[in-house]
Amino acid sequence: MTQQNATRELLIAGVGGWGIVTMGDILARVAARQYKHVVWFPSYATAMRGGDSECCVIFSDDEIPSPLIYLSRTVIVLGARRIKDFEDRVYPAGLMLVDTTGLQDEHRVARTDIKVQYLPVMETARRQGSIRNANLVMLGAYIGATEALPAQLVAAEIEHRFGGDGRKDVVEACQQAFRQGITLAADAGR
Repeated sequence: MTQQNATRELLIAGVGGWGIVTMGDILARVAARQYKHVVWFPSYATAMRGGDSECCVIFSDDEIPSPLIYLSRTVIVLGARRIKDFEDRVYPAGLMLVDTTGLQDEHRVARTDIKVQYLPVMETARRQGSIRNANLVMLGAYIGATEALPAQLVAAEIEHRFGGDGRKDVVEACQQAFRQGITLAADAGR
């Protein structure tokens, strides 16, 4: 079981249609089984596909004073153009997980007071057969890097969310993407 002596905060940023909100929803549902208080707050532009999308997830055994945060201990960014928007939203000594798709030198994080893991999330999902599972690769990377929630509970929620009659192959692809993300984080942490 996850050690529950701290509040966990996570900001997820990306582009609408890439599963940002889904990733936050999965985390919130799993956290609700482990913590007394959970906030899941999605936000997206009117253009649901291709517009800016973000999600805030907070879980704690202590009461959560606000569903909105500006700074977070962990920030995930899918989409290089969103890096600069969120670089300053990580607490000092915090963690930023960044997908390397479209990453140019001008997008790289300039701060030296945070830990940054650059991960080939989209490329990993593409190699496994479905770029649509990139969010699950990043979800795995988050769990692998932070151990914020038990991986087996997240995997069970993925099966619940994407499973059903005749969906065995879909669930296996989703689970494989999640496991691959855990591996990416482990490799990046070495």
